[in-house]
Amino acid sequence: MKQKNIVLMVVAVGCGLVAAFLTSQMSAKQVDQVDVVVAAKDLAVGTTLTRDDLKDLVKIVKRPKDGLPVTVVLNPEDLVEKRLSRPLRADEPITTQDLGKGAAVTLPEGYHMMSLQVNAAQAAAGFVGPGSRVNVNATLRLGNKLEAFPLLVNMLVVAVDTNLAYAKDSNGTFPSMNTVSFAVKEKEALLLSLAKSRGCTIELLLRNQNKALDSDKKYNIDEVIKLLSDEREKSNIAGAVSGDTSEKKAEPTEPKTGEKAPEKVVEKPIEKPAPPVTPVAPPPAVAMVKVLVAKQDIAPNTEITKDLIAEAFEEKALPKEFAGSALGDLSEALGQALKTGVSKGQWVTPGMVGIQTPKTPPQEFFQPSKPPVEGPKAPVEPQPVAPVVKKKTLDVAVHTAGGSMIHRYEETAPGKWKKIAELTPEQAAKGDQAAPAPQDEKKAEPDNKVRD
Repeated sequence: MKQKNIVLMVVAVGCGLVAAFLTSQMSAKQVDQVDVVVAAKDLAVGTTLTRDDLKDLVKIVKRPKDGLPVTVVLNPEDLVEKRLSRPLRADEPITTQDLGKGAAVTLPEGYHMMSLQVNAAQAAAGFVGPGSRVNVNATLRLGNKLEAFPLLVNMLVVAVDTNLAYAKDSNGTFPSMNTVSFAVKEKEALLLSLAKSRGCTIELLLRNQNKALDSDKKYNIDEVIKLLSDEREKSNIAGAVSGDTSEKKAEPTEPKTGEKAPEKVVEKPIEKPAPPVTPVAPPPAVAMVKVLVAKQDIAPNTEITKDLIAEAFEEKALPKEFAGSALGDLSEALGQALKTGVSKGQWVTPGMVGIQTPKTPPQEFFQPSKPPVEGPKAPVEPQPVAPVVKKKTLDVAVHTAGGSMIHRYEETAPGKWKKIAELTPEQAAKGDQAAPAPQDEKKAEPDNKVRD
């Protein structure tokens, strides 16, 4: 071989060795993986994860640490007695956000759950709690009579508010309760709804767990339904299964230690003769009329057109006695207007239809007219001014210990004088006039009493 080819071969082998070395170094770096808990199969929302079911519902797999959410569950023990708050797919990691705080509601076979709004004062001061047995007592005024009776007996309390069990620090009470949930059958649920509609005052009687009540033997749900009915307001329950809870028995309780268990007494149902069927007269037929009802609010003074009738009105059947003079056809009023407007759900009466009120035209700009040009005015001759006649005055000097004063009088009429001022001699000499000093008018004194 030529020397040049040998050099190229050596270079190629060296490059291959370098590439192999780098590849081995990269593969030596392993990705960090952790064990996470994932769903073993598709799980529905509300699934309760008990300790026995964990092995069938979840599994542990390795997943790269990078990219996992912070809330992912790593220990299966963290799932015990938890409930799923959303559905999960198979192999999907479980996070703490997917777990509910409480356990699922467990109801007896054939029972449902219904809530009743009560406070602690109506529930034995808050001592009613999950697992308690209570009687639901009701009070109702029927006419002039007030009735108190057990509405439901021996009811199982499932939850108080959203609590399915007593809290550790609750001391066995719920002092701030708002609702109590019961395990009920369909007919019992309907009876509760009927009692609330009739306005019954409801309270809960906390039963002694080891004692039965006399009301348990006498209780009959059908009789309670009849009790809620009077002549003014008829009450009935429709849709419930016949015989669902026509007579509720008290459930047997466990005997105390040392006590003999009571013997079970089987009571045979008493067959009652069927009441005679009274034919019920059919209700009188109610005359109905079709009227046009507005589907939307219509502004006042809106013109009635075919498009308006088709788009803004719909036809409804109403009792004739109730509809009154409502119009069922507006075709004869085309071109007129709805004077007062129509609200949504309102029908049209003849008084609401009339001639459209003309719109006020815009006012034109007002320009005042120019005053007429007047010609030269004739000179006005001055009116003669009547001469001012100066009234006569008379000064009388009065001398006292304090000095002399000049009393000035003015002639108001022939022979009558009026004092108009009191002046000092200096003021009188200058012709000044001081503040007037009015006095009653008097006749001029004789000349021998007036001094110059």
